Amino acid sequence: MGHPTPPGGLRPGEPAPVPARKPTAANGVGATFLIDFVRGHGGTLAHVLAALGKFRLRHGHWPSHVYLYPETLAALVQDLTPLGFYRVQQRLDLAADLERDLFCADDSGNIAIYRVQAVSDPASLDAAAVWLGLMLPGTPAADGG
Repeated sequence: MGHPTPPGGLRPGEPAPVPARKPTAANGVGATFLIDFVRGHGGTLAHVLAALGKFRLRHGHWPSHVYLYPETLAALVQDLTPLGFYRVQQRLDLAADLERDLFCADDSGNIAIYRVQAVSDPASLDAAAVWLGLMLPGTPAADGG
């Protein structure tokens, strides 16, 4: 059994370390650049985000379904951490489809086909990441550290 640490610590002349604040959307501390939810390079995720952004630009709202080739779905699972994939599944019905890849749809029949109609827009990518809960609002997706 050891001795208790004295009230001033082992080195009373040093200031006590300040505990780190918990990151939240409100305080922006620890704002994530998708790092908590992405493993690897995230290339497939970028295409999925672009497909979602394209649907929103065309129809003014987010899709509820995304159809992916089985290998694209497997690559998305590999790109995301388990928590990241869970967050995506909370917003979207992901379905493996042998005929459609990166095909977004809603319950009203509106569609967007990424491979045919894709136009890269960084703001749409960021908006899709925020909507999926993978990035905090107002967080730039640039490599900042």
